[in-house]
Amino acid sequence: MSSSETDRSKSEATPHGEGVSNGDVSPDSSSESGAGRSAGARRIDVAIVVALVLVLAGAGWFLFIRDSGPEGPPAPVLETKIEEPLSGAVIATDWSTPSAVAVDGDRIYVLDTGNNRILSMDHEGVVDNIICETDDCALLLDAPQDMEVVDGLFYVANTEMGQVDVVTNTGTVVRTYELPSQPGVAPRATGIHVAQDGTVYVSDWSSGKVAMFEPDGAFRQYFGEDTVGVFVFTDPTGLTTDDEGNLYIAEFSLGMVRKISPIGRELATFSMMGGVTTATEASDVIIGDDSLVYLADNKRSVVHVFSRAARYLGIVGLIDGSRLDSPLALLRPQGLDSTGNQLYVMDAKRGLQIYTIDPEFYLVPAAR
Repeated sequence: MSSSETDRSKSEATPHGEGVSNGDVSPDSSSESGAGRSAGARRIDVAIVVALVLVLAGAGWFLFIRDSGPEGPPAPVLETKIEEPLSGAVIATDWSTPSAVAVDGDRIYVLDTGNNRILSMDHEGVVDNIICETDDCALLLDAPQDMEVVDGLFYVANTEMGQVDVVTNTGTVVRTYELPSQPGVAPRATGIHVAQDGTVYVSDWSSGKVAMFEPDGAFRQYFGEDTVGVFVFTDPTGLTTDDEGNLYIAEFSLGMVRKISPIGRELATFSMMGGVTTATEASDVIIGDDSLVYLADNKRSVVHVFSRAARYLGIVGLIDGSRLDSPLALLRPQGLDSTGNQLYVMDAKRGLQIYTIDPEFYLVPAAR
């Protein structure tokens, strides 16, 4: 009920006690009139209380649905929150600005950017392996930003080294994908994705291009080079491809994802609330097993959810910054991964958040 409706209800409320009839009071029944007025006053009080309860309930429900998506209460359920790694088979110190997460079977791998290492843990956060923390490790990481695990190998976007390193769980380097050098600018690898056909895509923050490599590590070309020209992106970060070979690339400063076909045709733009905005920071993008597109928004501290047709569906997290103490709230979502109906969000400030997603909530009626 709106405030205007509430005021109108209170102004129109009139007592209907037996001691009052059309405003006339008998001079011989003053006690009855007093009783009538008292009963009427009580009825007014009850009406006011009921109206206030309805207004407060309505306001609370509005805030609830406002912070949880366009169609109703939150679809995601926060199943697990791992704030810090736990010592297990090895001693694990706290992570520092973790930026990526990858799930492989019963193992969760976290790219611990501030400590230049990879943590292997179970779903409770117990660590059984650390790659690479010892001085004799062959892998030398320098502020890595992204990571994927494919067939037991770790593809790590070694950002400040300007390359992607492929390593085993013991830290042995299998191969390296080196970004082409640009005149006067050092390449920075900020995103990594291995497509179904084995092609390796690497985002280069410095040049604003996406490099494509052969599975053996040989540089093939920049994305779009064999179609209508090389695409230039604005601060490219996370990226992925779908089963049709379309490229999805997160543009950090623009706060959006661009979807481009293999022949160079721009198919769609995924952006916050369906409109292009520069107020967000797009740090990663994935396509879940539920076929929904998830965009990590580092600035607004949420994960946006889209249909494959780029229709905006809702959020994971809370859009209301005044409720950051809520367990549902994110602070700095950086990396994403999913398996089945589980969404893994690597939050650089709050740790790893694992959500259960009900795709039916988003698909009906928003995406039909």
